[in-house]
Amino acid sequence: MGPVITKTSVSNIKEKVDKALSEGAELAFGGSPLPELGPNFFEPTIVQNVKPSSLLWCTETFGPVVAITTFDTEEEAIELANDTTSGLASYFCTKDAERIFRVAG
Repeated sequence: MGPVITKTSVSNIKEKVDKALSEGAELAFGGSPLPELGPNFFEPTIVQNVKPSSLLWCTETFGPVVAITTFDTEEEAIELANDTTSGLASYFCTKDAERIFRVAG
């Protein structure tokens, strides 16, 4: 892990995480700046049960933050992954190997 690009980026990350938490998401890990390392550091953060309408979910954060939500059907998972105007990556986790190939297909 390294620094984000500016001190303003740290503030933006913190605002998005805090907003998601106020909307009902849960902090699993991290969530704070690391000023002892310098003004541009934010700790690795995992936020779960993030609403797809949250800014943390639907905009690029450009920081060490993972936003997690759940899905009920494969169709819903694909919809969630494709419902963006931007995005560097989307991931889903399953124990079902057949599901991996269906969703990736």
